[in-house]
Parts: sequence; C-alpha cells; structure tokens
Amino acid sequence: MTYTRSKGFMPTELMYCQKPVFPIQTQIVTWLTLPWNDGMMREELLSLRIKQLEQGNEKLKEAVQKLKESRLKNKIYFDKTHRLRPRRIEVDDWVLVYDSTFDTQYDARKKLTKRWFGPYVVTSVFENGTYALRELDTTPLRSLIAGKRIKLFKKRNEADYEIEQELLEGTDDTEADADKE
Repeated sequence: MTYTRSKGFMPTELMYCQKPVFPIQTQIVTWLTLPWNDGMMREELLSLRIKQLEQGNEKLKEAVQKLKESRLKNKIYFDKTHRLRPRRIEVDDWVLVYDSTFDTQYDARKKLTKRWFGPYVVTSVFENGTYALRELDTTPLRSLIAGKRIKLFKKRNEADYEIEQELLEGTDDTEADADKE
C-alpha cells in the first residue's frame, strides 16, 4: 500500500481507521502487532476501539483538508498556465455561440458547416458559468448557454468598415467601366 500525495494517507488506513498489517509484520514485532492483553474487560476493549475510531475520524478530516489544499494548488497552477479567455465575459458584451451538435458527427459534408452563431448580447452572468443571452433585437434566448460554448465577438471599427466599403465600391466601378467597353 502506498500513501497518496493528495491525502497523505493510505486508502485502507482511512477505510478501516487503522494502518494495515503487512505479512512481514507478523514475523517482526512492531507497534501494530503488539499482543493484546487476554484479561482485558469489555469496557476497556470498547474504549480502545472508540479511541481508534476517533483517531480515524481525525485522520479522515485531515485527509479531506489535504485533498482540498491539493486541488486548490492544482487549480491555481492551471489558472496560471492556461489562459482560457483574454478577459471575463460581462453583461452587455457581444458573443458568439458554438454549435456543438456536429462534434460527434464525422460526415465529410459537414466539415465546412457554420459552427458559430450570433452575435448575441449577454444579459446576465451566473456563478455556475452559464450565460443568459438575447438577440440584437432584444429577443431573449430561451435557454442558458454554457460558458465553454461562448466566445467574445470582436466588432469592427467604423473606420475599417468604411475603408472596405470604399474598396468594394471601387471594384464595382471598375467592373462597370469594363462592361461599357
């Protein structure tokens, strides 16, 4: 049996409220294999067992605390090494919603299907990581959307949009000039 790093105890030690006796310990006298007194009274045996169980509860509480600390350390490490979003999604942010219905379908015809829907506007953010959204025309969506299916929608600057419109208008003029000739 080995100790788990996160709990600091052997699983059998937590389950039976005492350390397991290994076969080698039957040959070598250790603290775990000390002979019990034959003439012990029932009350003494019960009190020893109650003490043993109380120690087991203390060990269990300590193991739970160590496990919480270990998981918190792992969370902190994960948060440091993985940047999931550049910033938190807040109310009134524009977002896109991922269509996860095609995740388990491996048909080649669905390879180029549209997977992001939107944009939508966030109306409320819940603590469990879900979001309430609405359409741009203020129609709310019926269901909440999981945070892993949402990404921020990046709006264009008006100046960028005007430049692209001018380019498109310029290509339309050159096509019209070519048609006249």
